[in-house]
Amino acid sequence: MNLFMDLQESKGLAYMFITHDLCVVKHISTNIMVMYMGKVVEYTDKNKLFERQLHPYSQALLSAIPVPSLNRDRERTILKGEVSNSINSKSGCRFAMRCKYATEKCTCQDIPLIEVEPGRSVACTLYM
Repeated sequence: MNLFMDLQESKGLAYMFITHDLCVVKHISTNIMVMYMGKVVEYTDKNKLFERQLHPYSQALLSAIPVPSLNRDRERTILKGEVSNSINSKSGCRFAMRCKYATEKCTCQDIPLIEVEPGRSVACTLYM
């Protein structure tokens, strides 16, 4: 993985790394964009994302990372509900059908990605 970092520094390169393996992302990324069903739900630098996730989908993703400890208990977010159809998607948040915080506002309008603090954006009605 140092190859990515070495190339980035020595050649002034930027790269896009697409994965579901957030453990890898943490080690090679500077900024992270979390997507759900083709829509960006959160964008920030890696430190902010791993310290505190704003979007409920980001929270669920990070809670699924295995922790190599026998004594460490932690709360997992188990997603329930139907997965929305990304081909014929309706307006609103695509995660709403699986989100425990969803309200009517989440399903009746598209939720824009808004900057909630410098360098940190989220697409969630909890922050509007």
